[in-house]
Amino acid sequence: MKRYNMVEAAKELKVTRQTIYYWIKKGWVKPGRDYRNYPVFTEALLRKLKKWKETIR
Repeated sequence: MKRYNMVEAAKELKVTRQTIYYWIKKGWVKPGRDYRNYPVFTEALLRKLKKWKETIR
């Protein structure tokens, strides 16, 4: 199972890294955490976020 860091997730979602931090701060996104407590995203979560992003447009 591939895991994405913030930069890779931002590229996949076509948003900035700061946008994802904002979503996390607002509680709209709950990513997993790695051993350094950095947010990490799974492929399933990215698919879910892409679908969610399209509905809010």
